Amino acid sequence: LKFFNYISLKSKHDFLIKLHPSEDKCKKSLKKIFPNLIFTSKKIEKVLSQSFVTVSFSSTVIEDSLNSLVPVILFDPWKRYQHCDAEKKYNINGKAIYYINKRINLLKTIKTIKDSDHFNFDNYIYNSEAKSNFKNNIISKI
Repeated sequence: LKFFNYISLKSKHDFLIKLHPSEDKCKKSLKKIFPNLIFTSKKIEKVLSQSFVTVSFSSTVIEDSLNSLVPVILFDPWKRYQHCDAEKKYNINGKAIYYINKRINLLKTIKTIKDSDHFNFDNYIYNSEAKSNFKNNIISKI
């Protein structure tokens, strides 16, 4: 959060931090410690409807974001693991997921996403009903 607080101040980007329900009690304290960040406990659907990109280390929020047609930056400065297939070049427009592990590339990737006018989510989401998805993608593999 220190890093996001710093770059929010320097870049003038708003970073909305969706708190886990178990951490909601910390919202006031976090706001005092990180005054440049916005903390929320709103439902994820509401948060994503207000977002143009999701930055995540690793979370089910990645799937929620993709299914809401919001691009994702997998931000992994510790180089732990890459959650899924993603674009590793920060300057390629129109990708649904970017993987970066250098802090210096975060704002560059955000700019690329802002400059993109279309995103390709085809490899990450299913556009048909859940029952059809299950039949075509699970049952057919058994």
